[in-house]
Amino acid sequence: MTSNFKFSLLVCFSILGLNTFAQYTTTVPTNEEIKTGKLENGMTYYIMHNEEPKDRASFYFVQNVGAILEDDAQNGLAHFLEHMAFNGLKNFPGKNMLDYLEKNGILFGRDINAYTAQDETVYNLSNIPVASENLLDSALLVLHDWSGGLLLEDKEIESERGVIHEEWRTRRNVRKRLGDQTSPVMYNNSKYADRDVIGSLDVIDNFEHSALRDYYEKWYRPDLQAVVIVGDIDAEKMEAKVKALFSKIPMPKNAAERTYCQVEDSKELAYVAAKDKEAGSLSIMWLFRRDLDTVKTEATLRKGMVKSMFSQMLKSRIAEKMKELECSAVGMELGGFDMARTKGADYIYVSPKIGKELEAFAEVLTELERVKRHGFTQSELDRVKIQTQRSYESYYANRAKISNDTWAKQLGDLYLKSESFPSIEWEMAFAAKTIPAITLEDVNAMVNNYSNENNSALILKGPENQTQYYPTKEELLAVSAKVKASEIEAYVDEAGDEPLVAKELNPAKITDTFKIEGTDAKGYVLENGARVIVLPTEYSKDNISMSSFSFGGTSLISEKDLASADMATGIVGMSGVGEFNATQLKKKLTGKIVALSASLGELTEGFSGSASPQDFETLMQLLYLNFEAPRFEEAPFNAQMARIKNYLANIGVDNMKALQDTISLASTNYSSRTLLFGEEFVNQIDFNRASEIYKERFSDASDFTFIFVGNINEEVHLAMIQKYIGNISSINRKESFVDHKVGPAKGKTSKIFNRKMAVPKTTVSYSLSGDFDYTLKNRLMLNVVSQLLSKRYMTTIREEEGGSYGVGCSPSSLKLPTPKFAININFDTDPAKCDRLVEIVEEEIVRIQKEACNAADLTEIKNNFIKSREESELKNDFWMSVIKNNMMLGSEFTSKEDYKKMVEGIDASAVKKFAKKLFKKTNTVEVIMNPSAE
Repeated sequence: MTSNFKFSLLVCFSILGLNTFAQYTTTVPTNEEIKTGKLENGMTYYIMHNEEPKDRASFYFVQNVGAILEDDAQNGLAHFLEHMAFNGLKNFPGKNMLDYLEKNGILFGRDINAYTAQDETVYNLSNIPVASENLLDSALLVLHDWSGGLLLEDKEIESERGVIHEEWRTRRNVRKRLGDQTSPVMYNNSKYADRDVIGSLDVIDNFEHSALRDYYEKWYRPDLQAVVIVGDIDAEKMEAKVKALFSKIPMPKNAAERTYCQVEDSKELAYVAAKDKEAGSLSIMWLFRRDLDTVKTEATLRKGMVKSMFSQMLKSRIAEKMKELECSAVGMELGGFDMARTKGADYIYVSPKIGKELEAFAEVLTELERVKRHGFTQSELDRVKIQTQRSYESYYANRAKISNDTWAKQLGDLYLKSESFPSIEWEMAFAAKTIPAITLEDVNAMVNNYSNENNSALILKGPENQTQYYPTKEELLAVSAKVKASEIEAYVDEAGDEPLVAKELNPAKITDTFKIEGTDAKGYVLENGARVIVLPTEYSKDNISMSSFSFGGTSLISEKDLASADMATGIVGMSGVGEFNATQLKKKLTGKIVALSASLGELTEGFSGSASPQDFETLMQLLYLNFEAPRFEEAPFNAQMARIKNYLANIGVDNMKALQDTISLASTNYSSRTLLFGEEFVNQIDFNRASEIYKERFSDASDFTFIFVGNINEEVHLAMIQKYIGNISSINRKESFVDHKVGPAKGKTSKIFNRKMAVPKTTVSYSLSGDFDYTLKNRLMLNVVSQLLSKRYMTTIREEEGGSYGVGCSPSSLKLPTPKFAININFDTDPAKCDRLVEIVEEEIVRIQKEACNAADLTEIKNNFIKSREESELKNDFWMSVIKNNMMLGSEFTSKEDYKKMVEGIDASAVKKFAKKLFKKTNTVEVIMNPSAE
């Protein structure tokens, strides 16, 4: 299924020999509703009418070129060029393109974005309002300029060097460093291992401008480009515009051939052990390379479906194994991904407990060998086929809610890799004939993907220290041989057929009703005191969302029990409910589109969940059982605790944890109620106390409010609510939370500390907070101030100083326990630039209080607010939030018209006045993590 079953893992790298590898093709019929064609200059286009969201369209520019086409002197310039596409176009010099779009509420980073990979570069303009013909024409003109109209001005190139240098620094984390060590082995010494997209720092800092222009002129051309437009548009009219505009782009003469790089198969098993001082734990992956289908046919789709079933069944078995205390692994996984355009891989992965490296490797191989020797059971296959069919049905029911961007990305894959793009009706017919015909023999045969040892690699990654043991290639192969020679019993599939809720329940009476002003929601009070709110919508045909809350949370828990409280809901999640343990429950829910999870926060506890309308009763049964019959099993709990304690062994090398812990302590003035994950925290967790806390917090229906939003049939679903929620026990307690007055110290708290780092980097976290009048107008103004600061930091810190890849500036506000606001500013930078950049942060905060903000920036922000509100109102989660805020906080609903008036009434003087008041009396927490001098 194109939308729900496409599994992609974006991984960089691969190639040895160059090859004029033909483009992929597909024999699967493309959806006839797509307007598609190829212009005389070689450019391809795809245009599709879609109405999710309504009155919006997404424009994608897909290029079949990427980092793999760079020569050594250009290593990193494909990505650099992507940045330059936002720094001056023929018809939009300078920042005119971004300025124009943002004035229309189209936000950079959210609606305007791009990515570069080894084999492609993709740009997008999303959620473009279609009411304005000029805006649509401008979006087309941007795509046109991306094809061949990048200005690549000298000053802009120089300005961007610092930005990308800092992006290189930010991305040079432990995962990247380990990947650099393993890539040559994984990709068999191919060019992909040398082209990691971000590139060489020496090239980034020193390349001649001509090198960037050479790459651009050589590869940015129409025969390697596709225009993709999906949205609430007249497709025929848009096609005419595309032909008229893009046909004018000339195709260069004597264009270079677009070659495709191969990852050559190996002739013997390879081995690598990558080590890094900042790595937290060891992992062992056995990777098996495989060829990808060059012609995508129905057989390709069928093979993908069979492989998905194989993976799901094996994943279920491994999940059972992981619940055993004796399991030697922290994590186990089997899966697959596309390594590069021309090669795929399947892998066996295990993260062993310390001292159990060979045992853990044996355990994961044993599960694979069990399948190889005995196969799966018919009952396992029957369940996964039911679930697959049900997923297709849900996909079809929600077909009108598939977003423009989802379709656009898939059309991009059609162009780049000939991934099939049939009509949904074709997919449903294909599923109907294919799923029943899949046999155990088909699924069991997938185990052969893990058999070609000569074309495989053993890849180990882990900490560089004196204690971690790294098994050798010979030792791992000896384990494999031993597993193959051992006695292995067949898997026994245990799945009960008892009903979820065996007890006879009668629907509870409704004792009162109420309304939520400004909405069509209906409120009911049941006999047990539970409050229920129902809002029928048609925004998603196959979904009903649920959220519930009760006041209290961990604020009612003593300090010594906070660690246990943190595990309370997790214990039930790993134990199950009623007569079903977690494994049995998963099997019982086969074929159901349903999910439910509990949460225990600082001030509230509650459940969130969702279900298709036809599975709504199952959701109600699960909710009932989570209140009335939760299970608390020590075996999975102990297994989880063993994994946690294993993680603690190398926790000290985690720099980001050290940073977050420091921020947490400083932000709470070192409160004794601040939880920091570590040995002390783990030692405080008590199974029995955690179980008691769950029972205490989830035991009284009268203290809960349950909210339902979605495709609800009140005649059918309200009766189910009365039956199950109405029979949850009630003791009629009325609780509230306790305000422990946890927060930062008054004035400024500054904590600067050093950490050992492989790549020197300073990370700055700068937070301002204070009292707040929690109204919608003030929350809007807070967002305006934050976004204006963000824009200023983009200009000053990123572009003028070249000091950081990006500055995060995020606002937050809360009404409970007391009204407060916060603005959090964070960024990575060169240690030498830190002091000056912190000065800029503070200067801009002062400036926004003293000077009128930029009028154009304010207009952009206001238009974005209005546009976002229009889009939000067409989603269930918006209305869920409206109702929940009304019930929890007393927030009144503001209509779209009143909201627009409120936003339009914001002017520069109001912003300055608000900022001055906001920052008049704030508490500041500054945390800076520097590299140590060692």
